[in-house]
Amino acid sequence: MKAHLKIAGLCLAFFSLISGAEPKDRTGFDWYTPSLIAIQDRGRVKPLDTFARESVQFITGKASWKKQPPVETIFGWLIAFDGEWEEEPFIRIAYQPVKEALKLDKERQHFSPKELRGNEDLQKAVREALQKQKKAETLSEIDNKVLEIQNQRGLLDAIVSGQAWNILPNPAGEHAAWFSLASLTDQSAGEALPAAGLEALRGQIGSAIGAFTEVSGQKWNPAVSALRRTLSQDLFPGHYPAERVLLQERVYNHLRPFRIAWELYLLAVIGLTIFLVSGKHAWQLGGLGVFIAAFLVHTGGFILRMLVAGRPPVTNMYESVIWVSWGCALFALIIGTSYKKAVIPAAASVFAVVALVLADTLPSVLDPSIQPLEPVLRSNFWLTIHVLTITLGYAAFALSLCLGNVVIGHYFFHPKETETIQYASLYMYRAIQIGVVLLAAGTILGGVWADYSWGRFWGWDPKEVWALIALLLYLAVLHGRFAGWLHGFGFAATAVVSFLGVLMAWYGVNFVLGAGLHSYGFGTGGTGYVGGYVAIQLLFILWAYRRYSSSGAKRAAIFPKR
Repeated sequence: MKAHLKIAGLCLAFFSLISGAEPKDRTGFDWYTPSLIAIQDRGRVKPLDTFARESVQFITGKASWKKQPPVETIFGWLIAFDGEWEEEPFIRIAYQPVKEALKLDKERQHFSPKELRGNEDLQKAVREALQKQKKAETLSEIDNKVLEIQNQRGLLDAIVSGQAWNILPNPAGEHAAWFSLASLTDQSAGEALPAAGLEALRGQIGSAIGAFTEVSGQKWNPAVSALRRTLSQDLFPGHYPAERVLLQERVYNHLRPFRIAWELYLLAVIGLTIFLVSGKHAWQLGGLGVFIAAFLVHTGGFILRMLVAGRPPVTNMYESVIWVSWGCALFALIIGTSYKKAVIPAAASVFAVVALVLADTLPSVLDPSIQPLEPVLRSNFWLTIHVLTITLGYAAFALSLCLGNVVIGHYFFHPKETETIQYASLYMYRAIQIGVVLLAAGTILGGVWADYSWGRFWGWDPKEVWALIALLLYLAVLHGRFAGWLHGFGFAATAVVSFLGVLMAWYGVNFVLGAGLHSYGFGTGGTGYVGGYVAIQLLFILWAYRRYSSSGAKRAAIFPKR
């Protein structure tokens, strides 16, 4: 056995023998087969394709580096790091204050491992941030960014050393930690692994390394096919995930259904807007058809993600964003079916486009990776129902927000089009009614879960408080409408402003306050985008009010006569 382990050590030592100034072109290499090798990462077994995508995104800030498949990139880090990657600037550092503090070139966003390894300012900043973290002191934004750089380098080092390549299932059981490539040189790990087939495995690893360094696709392709077959069929047949499961996740990764969905929603917005302006019904039919297609793709993508994750969408902000945008489209279909007005799906499409574009382009803020559920969320029926219900309430309010802006837009551009304003106000009102029912139900269900999990129905946790504030804001809007205090512009404006309460409950508590018992949803970033939206929204309302008040338009009934 010791001789075998020495062979594995020689294979791993061979990783640094390649020479060259930059990553080489390996056209003709098979990246599909190795992408379906299973790997255990962050408590979940996933295809190597997923691990590669997440790692490349986190370290480089890009979905792929120089148009390489992410799987090729991480194999390059593993096998050819010293020759091809050591001096390649690919580690992303975009935050200007950090670059200033570390004396890095402010005009660049990517830096090489060699540059960062020799940066004494970075080492000092990391030590100081870790000391603050250890003492439970508040970290500055620079501290957080410095620790993020340290995490980027830590992941890269783990990939280069083989420590992150946990591709050897542990025969001890389903939930046991898998062994890494680096552990092949560990005596205890070697004894825990099945002896039969390990010799072939080491030989295949050596063949793959040699083929990669020689830039020989003819040798690489059979080597990785044999390696995957040995892992899945010969060594660990009873402990390896089914190919169907791995392929399902790979399809989800490459299909990118939510990108397709927002592209279709955007086309729907264009088509329906042209109809609303021109009145040509061909645009209406086309826009509605595309909207339904977008909704179906959105639904299919969501179902596929749930199949991959094996759970409902209750984990992070990314999942809530795609869920809320889906709910907004759903309620647009429900209300639109009743009133048959193109403005309803058009308004929902705007929100869906914005939400899905943010989810698609801001992975550092909205983490799209699929992670295991936090312990508090596992096997908890009430919490799952509570989260889904309350976020569907957010979805209905999102639709009311968009329709409210349609009303305010009419007051700005066409304040005398009373009937159009009245109908749009009615649709907004219906969305608010749905949202109030769902948010109230979700808040009550949250209390049921809190009593079940924490032993108390209500505890004034920040999340609980802001959910209640959002509910009370919309109840005040409805009460103001029934009492006759709110008319026309005031009704639309207060409904739109009330969404800021939803925004605080949904985003602010998790990303700004970062306090309370709902820590499973916490995150950082995006405050600039949210703050910019709030400023623009309030300015638009004030500007529209000024325009409306000077137009001489008479106040009419809030809703059309029926």
